[in-house]
Amino acid sequence: MRVDKLTAWLRCLLLGFCLAGSVGAFASPWGANYFPNTLLTTHEGTQVRFFDDLIKDKTVVINFIYTACPDTCPLETAQLIRVQQILGKRLGKDVFFYSISIDPKTDTPEVLSAYRSRFGAKWTFLTGNEAEISELRRKLGLYIEEIQDGSFNHNVSMIIGNQRTGRWMKRSPFENPYVLADQIGNWLNDWKSAKPPADYAGAPKLRNVSSGEQLFRTRCQNCHSIGGTGRENEGQQGGKATKQELGPDLFAINQRREQDWLVNWIMAPDQMLKNKDPIAMALYRQYNRLAMPNMRLTHSEVHQILAFIRQESERLTGLAGDSAAGGQEEVKVVKITNAWVRQALPEAQVNAGYMTLINPGDRELTLVQVESDAFNRVEIHEMAMVDGLMVMYELDELSVPAYGRMALLPGGKHLMLKSPIKPLSKDDSIALTLIFKSGQQQKVFVKVAKK
Repeated sequence: MRVDKLTAWLRCLLLGFCLAGSVGAFASPWGANYFPNTLLTTHEGTQVRFFDDLIKDKTVVINFIYTACPDTCPLETAQLIRVQQILGKRLGKDVFFYSISIDPKTDTPEVLSAYRSRFGAKWTFLTGNEAEISELRRKLGLYIEEIQDGSFNHNVSMIIGNQRTGRWMKRSPFENPYVLADQIGNWLNDWKSAKPPADYAGAPKLRNVSSGEQLFRTRCQNCHSIGGTGRENEGQQGGKATKQELGPDLFAINQRREQDWLVNWIMAPDQMLKNKDPIAMALYRQYNRLAMPNMRLTHSEVHQILAFIRQESERLTGLAGDSAAGGQEEVKVVKITNAWVRQALPEAQVNAGYMTLINPGDRELTLVQVESDAFNRVEIHEMAMVDGLMVMYELDELSVPAYGRMALLPGGKHLMLKSPIKPLSKDDSIALTLIFKSGQQQKVFVKVAKK
């Protein structure tokens, strides 16, 4: 009898521990009893409930914007575009983004859809009742009474969270997008895709970061590149903007634009657009009618950013390295970045080559021919849409603008390398000789890669 009582007591005790463990592991105080089930309308015109349809048991990123915002909202949306690119196919699968308008009278589903399209966003934009959205902001801790003055001032923080686990945190629109993507994709998702620990002995050495670089990384990099570096895709100089290119490349911008114009543009782009500055209006039309935000930078901060852009442009052209070497190194015609040749099947008679050519000089350069000892013939080609069909044709020459760049990319302009002397394997290196209309030549060594 004593044994039976003891066994029953142990069973009850064990059941109690199991129940306590279940509650502790899965119960979240931030559930349906906390979040309002606000009725919202998506950019597609579909009605949804905030808790039931948007956040329940999901990992989410939520921010509040309005499409007429002249400063932080475009910057925050551009940052989420970078995070979208980093997360890739996970967006909409195990991570969800929501941008909710605080100006529902203006931001109809049609307006939100157009705004979403201009940025190339792939997440959901929503509108609804203004009072209910304000209450939702309060529940999320993104409503500050002191700054609500009727002019759509608002807390620029976004909130990320996992409703199932109850983990929530505010993030800044100036956060590093790679850090933000890691927090969303790993930390909030219980490190489902955790990698094995790396040896710290192989960690890169930290370098000093200037104030100008820090400002560029947090204010400018979401929309702009310098020489095509750090971008998912590069648009052609002077060409139509791609979804990944929200603003112009800033390589050697100090030499392509007057200093006073640059300072005024960075400090008050909204005023320059209001005054119909011709350059500002041309950029606005070229880049999908996306207005550059006013980031409230000081005169000193603007000059720090411009100094960093100048230094980075010089680094890319190799000019800084040439001077450091005391002029020993031969000055190149162009600076080459992102150069590679696609590995083809052993029996293939054609390979494709890609690179970005950066012109450090004040005169346009024209590439008229490319030669290689590894191939019988090299041609310059372009892919283009003609009458609804993608076609490829040969170009006689390729122009690289003064202080500009020309990107040879998959799906666009590229090199067609024909009849290889021998099959190429991954990591092989081949030499290409670039011949310009001026008579200048430059030899480039390019690796074969399987991409």
